[in-house]
Amino acid sequence: MKGSIVIYFCLFVFLIFTGCIKNDYPLPTIEAEIKEIAIEGMQSVKFGDNAVVTVKVADTLDLSDLKVEKLVVTDQAKVIPDEQACLDFVHFPDTGFVSVDSLPVTANTRMNFKQPVSFLLRLYQDYEWKVNVSHEIVRKIKVKNQVGQALVDEVTKNVIIYVDEKEQPSFRNIEIQELQLGSSKAETTPAYQDVTDFTRPRVFLVSAFGETERWTVSVKYPNGDVQTTTISPWAKRAYLQGTTKTGNISVRYRLQKEEEADEWENVLSSEIEVNEEGEFTVLFTHLRSGETYEYELTVDGTTNEIVTFTTEAIQTVPNLSFDDWFKGGKNDSWFANKDLTDENYFWDSGNEGANSFADKNPTSPEEKDTRKNKAARLASTKVTSVFAAGSIYSGTFGKVEGLGAILNFGRPYTSRPSALKGYYKYTSGIIDVTKSPYDYLKGQRDSCHIYVALFTWNAPFQVNTTTQTFVDLSWNNPDMIAFGELKTDQSINDYAQFTIPLKYRDLTTKPTYILIVGAASKYGDYFTGSTSSVLLLDEFELVFE
Repeated sequence: MKGSIVIYFCLFVFLIFTGCIKNDYPLPTIEAEIKEIAIEGMQSVKFGDNAVVTVKVADTLDLSDLKVEKLVVTDQAKVIPDEQACLDFVHFPDTGFVSVDSLPVTANTRMNFKQPVSFLLRLYQDYEWKVNVSHEIVRKIKVKNQVGQALVDEVTKNVIIYVDEKEQPSFRNIEIQELQLGSSKAETTPAYQDVTDFTRPRVFLVSAFGETERWTVSVKYPNGDVQTTTISPWAKRAYLQGTTKTGNISVRYRLQKEEEADEWENVLSSEIEVNEEGEFTVLFTHLRSGETYEYELTVDGTTNEIVTFTTEAIQTVPNLSFDDWFKGGKNDSWFANKDLTDENYFWDSGNEGANSFADKNPTSPEEKDTRKNKAARLASTKVTSVFAAGSIYSGTFGKVEGLGAILNFGRPYTSRPSALKGYYKYTSGIIDVTKSPYDYLKGQRDSCHIYVALFTWNAPFQVNTTTQTFVDLSWNNPDMIAFGELKTDQSINDYAQFTIPLKYRDLTTKPTYILIVGAASKYGDYFTGSTSSVLLLDEFELVFE
């Protein structure tokens, strides 16, 4: 009997003990995320916080039936799309894909994006992503005798148009010259040409894709609170824009100081432009960065109150001289940086990718053939059987992907330079390595490429040379606000100075990222070029004037 009691007691203790044992093995903490997405007719894409992707598509497309053309997610993550949004949920891929061409013929990636669409990514645990798709709509509003820009409230669907009281003494004969409030395919009722009486707000019904929006348009006279001019201060210049009826404009300005203001300086007539529509632009030049100025504007005989503005500070870029070099990283590669700290890590190249296959650094420091101190030597070569262009760019190397690589293009930057200057020396070889679609270049001279661009990205752009995913450097890319480039197939025996002017999309948008790239072989991203091409770069400088 006692023996039985002892056995039961031991069993009881054992059960208590084992019940307290926990599974303390930690699960992996890799978060599943959408890395790339492309949707039919996509004009722009932004990856925001909280796993939200915002996509703009052409305004001629129906949001209820759009094809997902690319969906790159974290490796091994399972994709569970929004069943209600899928036009064919059963045949939507449950993995990421780089293009619809890589999917089975039975796959169907069409979805209804009229509402935000969720994608559940499953990797150890679930991660929900939201994709918001809307039309890229350019609203066009123009009325005879209009003053300034119309005020458009896209939420309440209200528009206020201001007109000049002297030129337009009555609201009964308003002449609308252009009115596009929705999609370029939308039908507007009534036709704006038939509406002239704006003694009261008028309602326009804008219909497209089976939906109708109700817009209310009002015409008013401007008051003292209406801003009919805009000022855009840069580092060493500023742009003042507004409207005029007579073209009679004069501006004076001065540096504002706490003790005593400078003498007034008049803007030269050559720095005032007026177009046919009565819109003027005044250019203030030779300003000092980070300073406060004041100006007095006279338009059509009326002098406005004195207004102040502060010029932008100049943001510097580390190691534009290419004097600092560091050897390290995963594969003991050369970097054009003093070190790899956050403060100094600005430049990268394809060296880490090349060193993954062989002990080669296509990009390296040049200490003998330089303009001053050290230079960057970009020498195109072959690594095993793959062409590797000598290159350098603002950003970071991601990882090897197939026979190519993932690169993170761009570094945070908010200044607006007018040009990129520097020195280069180039040996142009004969193209001896090609890959489709550039096979036809074999036997031709190689070209080098240097360019600078400013973007409004929320994060670095992820280039994938394997899938040929590259930055769109055309003005079709709404995120690109400035661009300039130099490309040549001519060999240069001695260092030559270059200046690449930056062309801006507009005068008001501020950048968030800068991309500076130099490549010994222009088509190196496509594994095409000459193994004899060498580009030397030295003493770069961002110009502000």
